[in-house]
Amino acid sequence: MNWQVVYKPTFLRELARLPAEVRARVETFAFEVMPRTTNPYALSGVEKLKGYREYYKVRFGDYRIGLRFDKKAKTIEFCRVLHRRDLYRYFP
Repeated sequence: MNWQVVYKPTFLRELARLPAEVRARVETFAFEVMPRTTNPYALSGVEKLKGYREYYKVRFGDYRIGLRFDKKAKTIEFCRVLHRRDLYRYFP
């Protein structure tokens, strides 16, 4: 069974503001790769945030995606996508 993917409005707003080349890579990951995965923990580039149980990040050059995985509900929540200097200020 695949995981359900949820996109926060903040994520979608920030995605629209990204540079075109980074946005294309992030969109491929968020809208094509993640919805098809059966085990999001096994994807390359997905790293756990230290000090948090269900928060993860994915790197795209100088930009990061902030994710939240809920094991019980089997949901992946795309929370934020920001430059690396800003992500850890606003996420989680």
